[in-house]
Formats: sequence, structure tokens, C-alpha cells
Amino acid sequence: MSVAEVTIELAEVTEEGLSWRGKGGIDVRGLVAAQDVNDSYFDTLRQSLMTPRTADYFVVDLRSDGRKEWLTSRLYIFTYLLSRLKDVRSVVFIATRGDIRGHYLGVASCQELLQALTAAQPWLRLARFHVEKDLVHQLAETAVGAEQTYPDDLWVPPDLENRWEQMRTSQYYEDSLRIAQQFLQHIQWVQPAGTADPGPTWLRLPDKPDQPPTWEHATWITSSDLTDGILRNAVQGDRSLPDDRSWSAEERVQKAAQARGDFLALRGPDNRFERLIDRRKLLEELGEATVKP
Repeated sequence: MSVAEVTIELAEVTEEGLSWRGKGGIDVRGLVAAQDVNDSYFDTLRQSLMTPRTADYFVVDLRSDGRKEWLTSRLYIFTYLLSRLKDVRSVVFIATRGDIRGHYLGVASCQELLQALTAAQPWLRLARFHVEKDLVHQLAETAVGAEQTYPDDLWVPPDLENRWEQMRTSQYYEDSLRIAQQFLQHIQWVQPAGTADPGPTWLRLPDKPDQPPTWEHATWITSSDLTDGILRNAVQGDRSLPDDRSWSAEERVQKAAQARGDFLALRGPDNRFERLIDRRKLLEELGEATVKP
């Protein structure tokens, strides 16, 4: 392969597309009671999570300003599950701007996104540890409390990675949607009669007839969270390049190589997100092409 034969297309990566809406139109990204996150309502999502295939990224669409589309808790648990089960490495954020859907906002690595969410809302990581404890039956019991502080060195069992690998390759059966359900059970609270409402980082789920109120320890994600909010250190808005068809193949590769970051979003007209490329892979292809006789 010569340098001239290296193209952007060689570094394109795959998207994990999931159906977030379930039976009756309920959306797992929003305020859904933990007991409803099951195969009766979300069987398509469950099947997708359990299918043994890999992908590189998934898309978070925040829609238009004022829309409540993604909770912090849902972004956390599905980023975690997809990184473990599908080897997903990045999350692309888009939104609607005026009449333009798919407007590119930024890209984040799964690791940095989880770290940012943990720093802002540490109870999410603690809930995850409880799920992992249930998964491997070893993690020490820790009480969940709204005002509790959490150490950075909580012990994770050494066989946890092996268990996830078994789940990825179907050597070990575990309902992946049930993991999400257990996670939510640790951050939702059924309010006893006569007790005060929880603090501002709790959201009340839609009331159900003859049932006490249920609250969830989470907040809605907004576009401003990506620029000057809780995700500002994780989401990189400058990791992109216009997909300019007037450039030659060599010019496109050169522009991508000179950009920053491991992943690079290609933007179409009106700043629409088109696709994601693995810039590190592109640089490796260039390196191999350079040294070959």
C-alpha cells in the first residue's frame, strides 16, 4: 500500500444503533420505573444488548433545547454496558438546531464520560458497584445514601473482567437488561407517606394510580452540560472535520492526520454529523504505507 492509497474510508468505525423505545412508546432513556425495565417492555433493546457483536460508538441525540431526552443515570449505565458488552469506545453527541437534525455537538470516550458523570454524581458509580457485586457475589455491601461520600479505591473483584468477557462471548448467560434494571433499583426511591421530598438532584417519576411516589437520583442532560456543565471535561467539540468532497483523497487524509484526538467526526452540510473515523487507525495505516518498499 502506498501513501496515496490510504483513504479516510479505511478508518471508518461502526455505530451501535439501539431501539430505546419499548412497548407503549415508553422510553428507557427517561423516567421509567426500574420494574418496567424488562423484556416485556423492552425486548428489542434486550436482544440487541445480548447479541454478541462489537461496535465502536453510539449516538446520544439530545434533540432540541428544552427537550428532556437523556437522564444522567441512563447515559451512565448504557455507556458502561455498551463498553463492556460491545467494546464501544466513544459516544457522539448530536442535537436539533432549528430545522437541522443531527447537528454535531461533540465526541467523548466512554472512559472519560463515565469519569465525568462519576465526579458529578458519585451515587451512579456506587449503584454500579452494587450491580457488579451481585454479578460476581464478592463486592462488599455498601449502603446507598444521598449524602454519603465515596472513596476512589473501592475494591473490584479480580474475576470481574473474566465475567464480562464470558458475557460478551455468550459463555455465560446474564440478562443484560436485568443489569440495567438492578442499577436503577439502587438509585430509585419509593417515598413513604408523610416523608419530605428529596433534594434537587432527585426527579419524580410519573405517578401511578394507588401507588406512592417514586423518585430517581439523576438529572436531565442538556446541551449546556457539554460546554460548561458536568460533561465539559469529557465531551470534545473540536474533534471534527468537514466532510468536504472538493478535497482530494490525499487532502482529506492529511486534514484528518493533522487533527486532534483518537476519534474524529466528519460533518456534512449544516454541521450535521455524518460518520466517525478512528484517527489512530488512520495514522497507523499511514505509518505502514510509509515504511513499505
